[in-house]
Amino acid sequence: MANARPGQGLIAHWPFADDCEEQVGGLVTRNRGVELSGSGPRGESGAAVFSGDGAFLEAEDHPALHVGSGEFTVAAWVRAAADNGDVVGDLVSKFDPDTRRGLQLSIVTNSGVTSTAQSNYRNLHFGIDAGMDPEWTDRGRPGNAVFVTALTVAQGKLYAGTLETGADEMGRLWRYGDDGTWLDLGNPVGCNVVHTVAEFDGGLYAGFGRYIGQSSDLDETRNTTPGGQVYGLEPDGRWVYCGHPGAEDATPEEAQTAGFANHVHAKTPDEVASTGFSTGKADDVLALTTYQGRLYCTSNHRRGAFVYQGGEDWRYIGPDHRLLSFTVYRGRLYTLVNGGMVYRYEGGAEWSYCGRPEGSIQTYSAATHAGRLYVGTWPEGQVHRYEGGEAWVGVGSEGRVGFEREIMGMALYNGKVYLGSLPMANVWRMDGDQFTFVGNLDTTPTTLRRVWSMAVYRGELFAGTLPSGRVYSAAAGQLASWDQAFPDGWHQVTAVRDRTGLRLYVDGKQVATSPPPGTRAFDLSNDSPLRIGFGPHDCFRGRISDLRLYGRSLDTPEIERLATNG
Repeated sequence: MANARPGQGLIAHWPFADDCEEQVGGLVTRNRGVELSGSGPRGESGAAVFSGDGAFLEAEDHPALHVGSGEFTVAAWVRAAADNGDVVGDLVSKFDPDTRRGLQLSIVTNSGVTSTAQSNYRNLHFGIDAGMDPEWTDRGRPGNAVFVTALTVAQGKLYAGTLETGADEMGRLWRYGDDGTWLDLGNPVGCNVVHTVAEFDGGLYAGFGRYIGQSSDLDETRNTTPGGQVYGLEPDGRWVYCGHPGAEDATPEEAQTAGFANHVHAKTPDEVASTGFSTGKADDVLALTTYQGRLYCTSNHRRGAFVYQGGEDWRYIGPDHRLLSFTVYRGRLYTLVNGGMVYRYEGGAEWSYCGRPEGSIQTYSAATHAGRLYVGTWPEGQVHRYEGGEAWVGVGSEGRVGFEREIMGMALYNGKVYLGSLPMANVWRMDGDQFTFVGNLDTTPTTLRRVWSMAVYRGELFAGTLPSGRVYSAAAGQLASWDQAFPDGWHQVTAVRDRTGLRLYVDGKQVATSPPPGTRAFDLSNDSPLRIGFGPHDCFRGRISDLRLYGRSLDTPEIERLATNG
């Protein structure tokens, strides 16, 4: 196709010049609340404006959209909303959730994955599936880990936080290498766990703690060095101390309960040893997340949440509960509570009570799927859907996920939500009101086994376990993922499927590919409508201009011309 022009092979084209009409194939397109008077990438009129709150476009199914197992291209100019406290959402989808057949192009944030809280942040995903079940691959054990507490994708890399239980061991931050090995990035505190990792303001931040392993049926955690600190990791590998949330303004009673007797900043192992910390309870930063351009954390030193003020300073914002994690949904920050409740942040130090999923004692995890918020609970191993106000509805015809007791890792991957569980370390897929078993990841002979952490990286779903301390990955269908935060401003996005697999381009440059399909045939044809600005993740928040669908694969020079000339 070296001599082809970007106009050849078009099967659908939405210029969005003051209307939502499709200009080539005569596809009937219905407007579900999208504004059509936005300015485009060069300031001209010609952009659809998506609110992120229920607005999308829907084109009726048509034979021209049945790409089958053939080549195709999706291209559009995209302006994702800046971080205003919401996920970005789906750009284009034609996907049948019942058969898992079709395609989707999305900007995905996985928020609420237990202590990771934010495992994927504004990552561009292009996926196809034809009902393919995942096959799991062992990606190794970072160090002497017994618990992979966090998996986070940031700046094109996968990071893992771990727990180690030996007296002379400590939890560490690791980075997954291109050669499949784990690179040790260390632990500046010397405590036994790196509990949470998050990308913020272009940097990487980690929360450190002291985990009491006996409660998880582990050996005694003999390293009693306390944690509770947050550090930033510099590009040259240096750790920069960013404070000890809650340690200074906790009361003596709160301090003792959290596991330390004196309100002292502990920055290094030597300083820790001289502070007289007690060893009775855990002291920990449990979760870090980004919301509206600010960094938030939970801490065992004081019940409630903290917002980072820069330097070593954190501001306490409530509520008066032990918080397990955060999730972001429809422009608001929610927190999941030890006790089962869910609260929504209203600003300042104000929180609104959003109910407690029935039967939940601990609400551990969350995911945004098809525009709805879901959470996972203990001790009945249930998934609940938020209905607004204080109302929650249980999901699943059996009332729970298999015979599980706790649902922890929840992550959107290639159009579906996957769940990690306790006590058997199984992975399940949420298929409407059913849950489908898709693998067991830990066979250690013990009573409590967990799939705790999850993240999507290089087109695969990664999962971390306890007590084997191993990381596994699986591919369901094919996915190409750009593993960094989608930038602000207008960008030309092109997604290509050809015989070699999937290719993703941003501004004319290739940023991601999928593995080749091998001998598998992916027939994507389905009778679902094509949706613009909505799909398996959430309603899109931002602008789209000049959306094109081709019944062929564009080559790199053609894509460069689209990015340059429109």
